[in-house]
Amino acid sequence: MAAPRPLAGKRVIELAQFIAGPTAAQLLADFGAEVVKVEAPTGDGSRALPGTAFGSVYTRSFNTSKASIVIDTRQDADRAKLAELLASADALVCNLAPGALRRLELDGPSIRRRFPRLVATLVSGYGQQDDRTCMDTIAQCESGFAWLNAAEDGSPRISTSWPADFFSGLYAAFSTAMALAEPDRREGCIIDISMMEIAAAMLLGPAALLVSEGGSPAPGTGNRDRASAPSGVYPCRDGHVYIYGGLDPYWAKLRPIVGGRDAPLAERIACAAEFDAQVGAWTASRSCAEVLSAMNQVAIPAGAVRDPVSAVAMIRGLREGAVSRRLETGEHVPSFPALFDGERIVRSPAPSLGGRHQAD
Repeated sequence: MAAPRPLAGKRVIELAQFIAGPTAAQLLADFGAEVVKVEAPTGDGSRALPGTAFGSVYTRSFNTSKASIVIDTRQDADRAKLAELLASADALVCNLAPGALRRLELDGPSIRRRFPRLVATLVSGYGQQDDRTCMDTIAQCESGFAWLNAAEDGSPRISTSWPADFFSGLYAAFSTAMALAEPDRREGCIIDISMMEIAAAMLLGPAALLVSEGGSPAPGTGNRDRASAPSGVYPCRDGHVYIYGGLDPYWAKLRPIVGGRDAPLAERIACAAEFDAQVGAWTASRSCAEVLSAMNQVAIPAGAVRDPVSAVAMIRGLREGAVSRRLETGEHVPSFPALFDGERIVRSPAPSLGGRHQAD
């Protein structure tokens, strides 16, 4: 089958910048929606971030298959133009701060009054009842994830890959699509996405339930797995590998290879440093290839710690069209990472400021 386009004929207005909101709208465009990205005269803030000769890699990663229109919301005429766009749209995706939305009369109650048929997805840090601004890294810290993700010495660690933003974008896109797909819908709705709740659901996960039921998560474990041991990153002669050897069936196979002692899971987790040292001593005298070959022979999950250059090359070799698609100009367009009967969704390049997508 060709890639599905269930949102064809739906018009989405994106009033968003950076990652969470643009990612949500990008996914809606992937499945057929017409997405019009509303930008200030200075453009999405991500346009000023680093990139190549083709422009910001941030803008071009999260804004494929959209059109762009410049609207200066400080001007009465432009605010009227935005109102016309929303009146003709099926959905709005927005990650402006709640206070800014109230000033534009685009807060939830105002949208219900002015655009009663609009599905409006509003992404914010703490929910629409809270005016504080938020960024991904703040959400990682405030939600408890940075503490949970700490190094072994207890130093909090954030992820530099913006997981709170991406998960918020995914939830926003999924929720918007489901609202648009509801049969016989006659009125709009306000979808309120809080990055804090997304972080609790997707970054804390089991730890959130543990705390809710009176438990207390263990301090940071660095690269060690919290629920099994020994599982972690180990040194080799020419790099590092990750070995997931801590579940009982895997340790039963790994133990005779590394010379470890038999012990139940709870004891291995409590004495993780001892078991890690046994595995590390075995890997340190071998190459990454030798270690991975040995793990593959006994079906223990393991993988090399790769730099992005070698990782992208490896991923490209797995399936045709992976990672990005090269245009004749040399510009790359990020690929949709799923196949539909072997076919990918074809994304158009991100638009220039105030234009449609670039020449493909």
